[in-house]
Amino acid sequence: MHERFILTNAVVISMDANETRYDCVGVDNGRIAALGSHADLAHLIHAGWDAYDMQGQTILPGFIDTHQHLGLTGQVLNGIDLRDTDCLETVYDRVSQRASTTAADAWVLGYSMNELNLREARVPLKEELDAASPDRPVMLVHASWHLCMLNSLALDLLDLPPDLPGMDIGPNGPTGVVRDPGALSHVFPMVNNLTPERVRLAGYEAACHAALKQGITSMHCLEGGEFGPGGTRVVVANQNRFPVHTIVWNQVMDIEETVELGLPRIGGCICADGAMSAQTAAVLEPYSHDPDNYGSLNFTQKQMDDFILHSHRAGLQVAIHCEMDGAVEQVLTAMERAIAAHPRDNHRHRIEHCEIPTEDQMNRMAAAGIIASMQPSFLPYLVVWDDYIRWFGPERMQRIQPYRTMLDKGIVMCGGSDGPITPYSPLKGVQSAVLHPVPEQALTVTEALRMFTSDAAYSGFDETERGSIEVGKVADLVVLAADPTAVAPETIADIYISQVYVAGEPAIKESPAQDNVEPAA
Repeated sequence: MHERFILTNAVVISMDANETRYDCVGVDNGRIAALGSHADLAHLIHAGWDAYDMQGQTILPGFIDTHQHLGLTGQVLNGIDLRDTDCLETVYDRVSQRASTTAADAWVLGYSMNELNLREARVPLKEELDAASPDRPVMLVHASWHLCMLNSLALDLLDLPPDLPGMDIGPNGPTGVVRDPGALSHVFPMVNNLTPERVRLAGYEAACHAALKQGITSMHCLEGGEFGPGGTRVVVANQNRFPVHTIVWNQVMDIEETVELGLPRIGGCICADGAMSAQTAAVLEPYSHDPDNYGSLNFTQKQMDDFILHSHRAGLQVAIHCEMDGAVEQVLTAMERAIAAHPRDNHRHRIEHCEIPTEDQMNRMAAAGIIASMQPSFLPYLVVWDDYIRWFGPERMQRIQPYRTMLDKGIVMCGGSDGPITPYSPLKGVQSAVLHPVPEQALTVTEALRMFTSDAAYSGFDETERGSIEVGKVADLVVLAADPTAVAPETIADIYISQVYVAGEPAIKESPAQDNVEPAA
């Protein structure tokens, strides 16, 4: 592909403020140089620019995943995929098969297991994993990443404190199940530190290539912290070798380190609470089926107030994991206090997940200019409706992922996968937001696309460079076989991605080349 070229005969959905559409887009040296009809750009073709017939395909701005974990996704790509398991026997078989091909000094690692999908409706225990892998340490990670399962050898190697919070204890000692906060504070960091940097870097690159195939050209990388100690520094040092544009979040509370790394943002999955699926997410009203369970807050109000105040005062953008309204209340209060003490209109602080906020909290988020960083694919992948109704009750479930309410109140929403929690697929995210199980909270296709394009760019202070197809912006583009606004909503996720351009360069090398169009006579 030459530096100057035109993609013609396309449906170009610009995602600009006016929702403008074009037939052609011209690219010069990695940036959008011209937009319009074939007649508008004919003079460039006559001037010698290459032209490629897109045969009616749709071109959108390259998708932006605003919440994903590059390091963790790389691990999952190299581990056992347990997403489609429907019974414990299948889990044991996969562990046993992987153990038989695993080096003697390596771990057997499995990911994305959800007991709600299993016939037995429970997680495996230590003794069962021992039988599947007696001489290799095993760690299976729950789909939520707030719960893990270990065999006896893994427990011996990690030598966890006997009173570790979150470690399940049975009549015969640890069961092998570790929940929040111990899974985050001890297990994941210790296993991560046993992984060589070269292996981690290979995982990062594999994750980038997996994202490209889903039309993602920019990734917010939430790295470091308990999930992957040291990962932020590795990603920052290698950003230029990754095939996608990366915006790095330092997932720690170390403001000095963040500034030293040259990053203008801090946070991500700094977990104010746990997970809905593990019933550790902090709630203002108790879990409906368990009146004594209010979930758990991982910080005191003072700790959160101090961290957000000092980060805000340092000029950093802040993002905090808050699954439920108890955590949202703590973090929103801290953000409001910081903004009041040091007014800053363009802070763009984010609350990550924000699954079931209250009406009052949404009003306050809108007033304070706080962004809701949402993961629409949680609905089809993680939410088992009957179980969630039992846990949270029908009234709260009417407010799960309240996109329409947020949008109507003026809250900016950005979209992500939380990879590896759900697979990379902005189109699946768009489809999920459009087909919301509570119809009153559904978005239009264009509104949902903004979560992964223009509003996603805004959430990372990147809107002058990316997020829409406008002259002067970086030519990050995704080519789709169909227009997502013109197909049945149930088919959006199945639209074929035929090509992706990153700064004007084709990124899917196996994609068939477009036919060159000769200049008109």
